[in-house]
Amino acid sequence: MPFAVSALALLVLPGAATSAGSEVAWIKDGKVGFVVTDFGFALSKDADQTGACPDGWTLGNRELYQATPEGKRREGESDQDYTRRIAAGSQSLAVAPNGQNLCMNPEAGKPEPHWRTVKVPNAAAYGIDLDGQDSRANGRPAPNTCAHDDFRGFNGEKGIDNQFFRVVGCSRSYQSTGQSADNTIELRTGSWGVLITLAGVDDIRNDPDVTVGIHANADPIELSPTREPVEFATYSITQDPRFRATTHGRIVNGVLTTDPVDVRFYKVTNSMYLERPLRGARLRLTIAPDGKLDGYLAGYAPVEAIYDHQYGYRSATDGKGVPSPLRLRMISSNGNAAVNNHTCQGAYWALRAAADGYPDEKGQCTAISTQYRIRAIPAFVVDAPGKSANAALDGKGQ
Repeated sequence: MPFAVSALALLVLPGAATSAGSEVAWIKDGKVGFVVTDFGFALSKDADQTGACPDGWTLGNRELYQATPEGKRREGESDQDYTRRIAAGSQSLAVAPNGQNLCMNPEAGKPEPHWRTVKVPNAAAYGIDLDGQDSRANGRPAPNTCAHDDFRGFNGEKGIDNQFFRVVGCSRSYQSTGQSADNTIELRTGSWGVLITLAGVDDIRNDPDVTVGIHANADPIELSPTREPVEFATYSITQDPRFRATTHGRIVNGVLTTDPVDVRFYKVTNSMYLERPLRGARLRLTIAPDGKLDGYLAGYAPVEAIYDHQYGYRSATDGKGVPSPLRLRMISSNGNAAVNNHTCQGAYWALRAAADGYPDEKGQCTAISTQYRIRAIPAFVVDAPGKSANAALDGKGQ
């Protein structure tokens, strides 16, 4: 969905100073923009390397049905008949006692005992400390959080808050060869994107006071003929205020960190638009000499929202706010469960049980610490409305 832009970019050449006094060619007047090129969950090394799942893998409906007496193969049953019968039996497990589809209504089911979570003490995970303490050592939760055990980092870091990894770390689809952990392919199709901007940069290596923007991208990412992201391409920030955020940051020895701020991005599955909100989000990104960024975007994902964009698709729309057809949402969510070996109600109740942020009036936490690993490259970023040539087709023109 290409946009016509009629405003000056936030980034033009050259240059802000480094601590050595030289100019940096990709910064102008203290401003610089970036487009995110890689986006995926920051979890851990695979469970077969870390031993994080001694009780085995999370099971899906197919495996659960096969373990029942009815799911055993009958004498003389053909492969085709057995496959058909197992598929039907698996579908029967996706329905609640009251007849509701469990992917659309996971609360109608019960916690799934075959949903495996990471329970190994002192397990290692990727990410950053979100609540400012090592909860395991401290013994009590930080303000606005619920009790949970932090993870350690692979380089000795303490206090890593990554409860989403605890929930999915024993799911096959979230291992390195699985389909669920990485969203880079989806991002590079151009269906959604993320922009980062810096302003007030006096020294790209050390600066105690910079303004950081984290926004949804209004343009598809620009790729080379070899399908690699192009540096210094031009992108416009979405004009929807819900998908724009600004916060304070600081750069120390080439590492950018930010104060917490609520952010929101799109996620697109089967032409269905979902929202990916993250409360109290923080960036910690290493800034390379060539302007590339590498690090974490981390915060607290509301449980209902992360269930929707990873499992259930209940809130999916056509991009204009009109709910996607129920049949499409139901088929997509049940297909996701079948392909990726999970149960929808299992995912839902596991997310709720592990939630560690933003407690409600009853003290139940409503959001779960979630870490994303991102990479970005320099870009020309403009803050101006654009007009999509495909606005009538894609639903996201503005």
